Amino acid sequence: MPINPLLTELEANITNALSVERLADAGLLSRSQAYREFYSATGHSIKEYIRKRRLSKALSLIRHTQLPLKQIAHKCGFSSDQVLCRSVKAAIGQTPAQYKIGGDEYFFPACDDPPTQAVAVTSETLPPTRCLRYYDSRLLGIEDRAIAWLFAQRPGYRGRIFGRNGQQKGAKLCYELYIEDDGADCAEITGTFAKTICPNAEDAINAAWDYLYNDWLKTSMFVQGDVPYLEEYLCADGRARRLVLYLHVQKKQGFHKIQRCPCDELRFLVARRFGADAEKAAAQTVMDFLAARHPALAQNARQFYVATGQDHAYTCGVALPPSLPLPPDSAVEILTHPAGEYAVLEGDCCGDAGAYETVLSAWIKSMGLRAVDTPFEVYEANGGFERRDIRVKIYQKVEK
Repeated sequence: MPINPLLTELEANITNALSVERLADAGLLSRSQAYREFYSATGHSIKEYIRKRRLSKALSLIRHTQLPLKQIAHKCGFSSDQVLCRSVKAAIGQTPAQYKIGGDEYFFPACDDPPTQAVAVTSETLPPTRCLRYYDSRLLGIEDRAIAWLFAQRPGYRGRIFGRNGQQKGAKLCYELYIEDDGADCAEITGTFAKTICPNAEDAINAAWDYLYNDWLKTSMFVQGDVPYLEEYLCADGRARRLVLYLHVQKKQGFHKIQRCPCDELRFLVARRFGADAEKAAAQTVMDFLAARHPALAQNARQFYVATGQDHAYTCGVALPPSLPLPPDSAVEILTHPAGEYAVLEGDCCGDAGAYETVLSAWIKSMGLRAVDTPFEVYEANGGFERRDIRVKIYQKVEK
């Protein structure tokens, strides 16, 4: 893709004077194309990306070298040490001297992987809509049946159609359709949305949502917003041919928080399962065991363990107190991770943590450390189990 030579040129000269024209030439793009393609691929403007990459390099040198600030500023593309100090303070709320003492590391990785799906970020006002709920006992294909039902109910409708999953009623699943309506009880939806287009096919839709949540969002300058997702149906001849996926987003700081710290032995009560529903089955096995034998631990669990393997293998569980007896032939087991030094990246809870593992791996490499064993995830519920209350921490044992 044209963006890849541009990214290569940018990263090779990240601390030098860079013009958009130079970067555009590297990708054989016009200036406007360079801006558009870069934003689509990374979720950042070119200027924002350069600023964060330079600051990430500077923060590493501040924390891990004895170089004077003036030299760090020069090495990382800042015009002066005063400009560097102001940039550090604005980004992380600390002075360089405070950051050098220790604590969380702040890291912004290079965008190494080529994008697999075009994403546009735009501020939009969606038209006032009315919600129509379609119920069906079958999940597969419920969207297409809902669209067919809509056109059967309103054969002359020619407005825009949006949809998303609704709340199940008894044994019936629900899909909500939103159609244009200027009634008094209908309101516009305004916000910033990350959008991508895909064919109306189950695999393509799932792959597009996975990319938005698990790849693009976590490495972009945005976090998921408060407006629920929407799918807009582009129809022809009464059938949905393509979908526009709308993910509401809000701007974030953009730097990943990473700790490098000694940990005591970590113990978890886990179950291992394989197959398409392995994660859910493993987690349910652990909670069923606790509910039957240690209900207080089940009710008070706030740290949840997840590790993935090959062939849809999942190991799921909860943090364990120092001693807990297990009956023989139990469906669960005690898993321990040895004491030692760990790199720990903290992020928000929005899907698969694979993108966070990639970031942590890049940081470990940049620090000259060696990863030991495989990483694992711990989800921490702080005050509740809503998405906004849950943080994920990726643990990776490291050595020099």
